[in-house]
Amino acid sequence: MMSQPRKQDGLTLIEVMIAMVIGLLLLGGTVSMFISNKRIYKEQESMGRLQENARFAMNLLLHDIRMAGYTGCSDDSQRVTNHVSGASGANILDFSNAVEGSESANNWQPSGSSEVVGKMVAGTDGISIRYLQNTGLQILPPYMTTTSSALHANVNNGLVPGEIVGVSDCDSADVFQISNSNPSGSGTVDHNTGTGSPGNATKNLQKKYLGNATIVRFISRRYYIGTGAWGGPSLFRYSVSQDKDDVNGNGNTTEVIAHSDELIQGVENMQILYGEDTSGNKIADTYVKANNVSSWANVVSVRISLLFQTTKPNTQDQPDTAVHKMLGGSSGGGATVGPKNDYYRRRVVTATVQIRNRSI
Repeated sequence: MMSQPRKQDGLTLIEVMIAMVIGLLLLGGTVSMFISNKRIYKEQESMGRLQENARFAMNLLLHDIRMAGYTGCSDDSQRVTNHVSGASGANILDFSNAVEGSESANNWQPSGSSEVVGKMVAGTDGISIRYLQNTGLQILPPYMTTTSSALHANVNNGLVPGEIVGVSDCDSADVFQISNSNPSGSGTVDHNTGTGSPGNATKNLQKKYLGNATIVRFISRRYYIGTGAWGGPSLFRYSVSQDKDDVNGNGNTTEVIAHSDELIQGVENMQILYGEDTSGNKIADTYVKANNVSSWANVVSVRISLLFQTTKPNTQDQPDTAVHKMLGGSSGGGATVGPKNDYYRRRVVTATVQIRNRSI
């Protein structure tokens, strides 16, 4: 008679314990892998954001620096007459210096202006850029019969009441504030006194502009490092624009106001050297700090270095014990930063850019 195979009635205690140990080992490995992957993901995300911030910041700065001193068809910034009221006091409305620099959060050179200096992080540099931006708007008939006559351009041109613009040809340029209420719809651009804020000191331009002239936009910006709303360092831009939302509450939406905007978080330091042409060949012979520039009219290039940090610390990594040298460190005219011994990751990005209007 054949015997029946014995059926298993259950697991022994030893078998259960072995199964539990194996399960715990597998679970522990899974949890460890999950934590490790999460840490790597956070690190990559943080560094990816840092690199993206670096690309955006450098593109923004290098574009404006290249354009410094551009006045349209005319290439002589000394032939620009600024008619905006209060524009001669070394402030953001002034156009007399195409490039200015602040060394270690001190007053802007060469004007001596103290604008936004109190907001700058100690030991960081700043740069001011001014130029006239091309709009492609050609001056059309009827042309000016006197120096106080209105200018005419295409209708629906995008110009707004109170905007600071200029008119430029290959000989000279004039900067003024638009005084009429509908420059876009009408195509007419007035530059009268008595309207707008700050308004025009005079309505008479330096000459009558004809069909070879164009309308240009006035650009004046100061870049600096300040403390951002997130509590850490950020790149800021100080500039002017229309008070369209009536921030001042005075009912004047065509008023031009100066304001600082936080552009990019995690920009910890900015160091700048200015390339000065001392031989007249439009090539920088020496790079110096802002307070050592002998003639700002001879600055033909800029060497800029930014130190970026992640916006969140990663306490699971080793602390930052690196020494970050910007523009060769303190001995080279830049700065030496660190070691910080915190848990933020940092990168230094450096570039040299030619000022096109002065190096061609």
